Amino acid sequence: MLAWRLVFTWLSDPFSSSFMANALLGGSLVATICGIVGTWVVVRGMAFLGEAIGHGMLPGVALATVLGLPAMLGGALSAAAMSATIGLLQRRGRLSYDTSIGLLFVGMLSLGIIIVSHSRSFATDATVMLFGDILAIRGPDIAVLAAALAVTAAIAFLFHRSFVAAAFDVRVAATLGLRPRLAQVMLVALVTLAVVASYQAVGSLLVVGLLLAPAVAAGRWTRRIGTTMAAAAAFGVASVAGGLLVSWYFATAAGSSIACTAILLAALSAAARSVFDRWTDRWATHGGQPEAATGRTTGRAKARAGALVASAAAVVVVATGCAPGAADGGDATADAPSAEADHGKIEGAEELSEPPLHLVSIDDAGRVGLLDLLTEETADLGAVGAPRATHSDGRYVFATTDDGVEIIDSGAWTWDHADHFHYYRQPARVVGLVEGGGEAAVSTPMLPTAGSTGVYFPGSAEAVLLDNHALAQGRVEEKFRIETTAHRGLVAPVGDGAVLVPADGSGTAAGLQYYDGDGAPVDGATAECRAARGTITTRVGVAIGCDDGAVVVTAGEGAVPEFAFVPYPDGTDVPPATNFEARKGRPSVAALAGDPGDARDIWVLDTREKSWNLVPAGRELVAVAAVDDADGHLVALDTEGRVRVYLAETGEEIGATEPLVGDPGAGTGLVVDAQRAYVNDPATGTVHEVAYAGEVRLARSLETPTRPDYFAETGR
Repeated sequence: MLAWRLVFTWLSDPFSSSFMANALLGGSLVATICGIVGTWVVVRGMAFLGEAIGHGMLPGVALATVLGLPAMLGGALSAAAMSATIGLLQRRGRLSYDTSIGLLFVGMLSLGIIIVSHSRSFATDATVMLFGDILAIRGPDIAVLAAALAVTAAIAFLFHRSFVAAAFDVRVAATLGLRPRLAQVMLVALVTLAVVASYQAVGSLLVVGLLLAPAVAAGRWTRRIGTTMAAAAAFGVASVAGGLLVSWYFATAAGSSIACTAILLAALSAAARSVFDRWTDRWATHGGQPEAATGRTTGRAKARAGALVASAAAVVVVATGCAPGAADGGDATADAPSAEADHGKIEGAEELSEPPLHLVSIDDAGRVGLLDLLTEETADLGAVGAPRATHSDGRYVFATTDDGVEIIDSGAWTWDHADHFHYYRQPARVVGLVEGGGEAAVSTPMLPTAGSTGVYFPGSAEAVLLDNHALAQGRVEEKFRIETTAHRGLVAPVGDGAVLVPADGSGTAAGLQYYDGDGAPVDGATAECRAARGTITTRVGVAIGCDDGAVVVTAGEGAVPEFAFVPYPDGTDVPPATNFEARKGRPSVAALAGDPGDARDIWVLDTREKSWNLVPAGRELVAVAAVDDADGHLVALDTEGRVRVYLAETGEEIGATEPLVGDPGAGTGLVVDAQRAYVNDPATGTVHEVAYAGEVRLARSLETPTRPDYFAETGR
């Protein structure tokens, strides 16, 4: 009994979160649509058409995104246009059906890529376009899917006789007055509707898997069209539930997990059918049953019916076990979802289809401005104290002043869920002040709406841990404030607490100590780190620089985090890393080997592999940041004001811009995101946007609303 309850809890717990429950419901609607349509796709051999229409959506999605329209609307129009053009070419031209599809397949895919590459402002995550984002399904999406299912079922019912007749002999269908041409048009329309409906769940690349696999799995057990549709829908729902469970427990991409589960079920269904046929044949031969065809047929029909009942029962068990609150009989809405469970959304925030990228600029008098990188519209956010330095976590900008740290909320942020992203926006504002003395150092978590932010004040030797949940509501609340001794300002948030150098640390041999959320040191949570300096937060954990390497701190299963020391390679005689920078959250980070302006080498730390790589730059650098993309780009700013791009693996310099900054110094910053790099030039009042993939070039020079003595990119 206990084992069954554990299994039941294992199945139901993931779906107690609202976004997972929505994903299950929306995915089940998609699976039912695909079960109905996929049956005809298999019967009529239209798999290539489904794949082509999936790719045919890309130009519409890309164009709609650029124009600020709903991506689903653009995809639907693009897919409908492709379907109509396929029919037109096939009827009026001399091209065969598959040739027409093949030409349009390549043409629409190429057009989509051209639109994406031509638009400098295109910021939609391409992964979502290709592989879907089922975890982002919300109430309105479910309503649309329910309407799509109703339309699909109505068309399938009204044209059932026409579809069946046309599948066997078009001439017979015409003789019977069943209008086979209209039936073909409606069947293509059904495929188009299924592809568009499946777009958010599994994307354009994987949609054929959800169309074909459940129908193939069902077809092993029945030959009647209606029964196959019902069984295909059941297999599809099981694939959605199973794929979501795999995604939840193993941190895999949800859309891909669903598609893989569907294909696995098809393979298992084929294997089970083969084994079952052998068993029934052996039973009929050795069990005294007659060998007549009628007897064999009747037995197998009963076996198929039994198998279908078992399949349906399994789906019901999974679906029931996955219902929110099913494990304990409680109300699924009893507990309000946390920000983390709801993908970082804060009450009152607007969810967007693309990242709302902004630049926050602050002049040396403290005037704050906001620039929208998509529309280039500007806004005045008021003033803070005269800043000495700034730091950003992708949403907030922390400006160090004589009175402490001023916190500016840009109102734009991205929730990084590893396999997909959620984008939010709310009004920008100056939140408040954290009082303290000296040029403070700030360390932030990967997700700005969760966890804590650490602030170290050298003037008072105090470490402060701020509550980010309160910060998201516009309140500055401290979890703790304690005295400490830190080298170059160190307080790194990890889990509910923070890692810092304790007050009794001395000299360069000071170690690291983990403090819980109440500011109490945790026994055993320590590590040695000579001359600790510089922190950065990645998906793996927090990296802290030391004289002889780095310490990577990850949250453990209990109250004690895990410390992993990563020493520099043997025989290295270049200076240690001084300040890590990277694209937000990425596991590989970069730092100058030495002080800005004197460094000629770049350290790259891979927090996943716990390894270092030294990249010789061959010239003095002011700043560097790791992109950690497929090509392993490193973006650097040299003392001549040029942006230079290197490959982390080989050290090859692939390009450089003309001088963009007249006198790069302490006030010059470098920020990278997934597509662009930004560097400020206070003398001209501009921030330069540089394209670094492929040809390294200046993309735009942006005039900010205030002189960018300090700046940050937010919304990423």
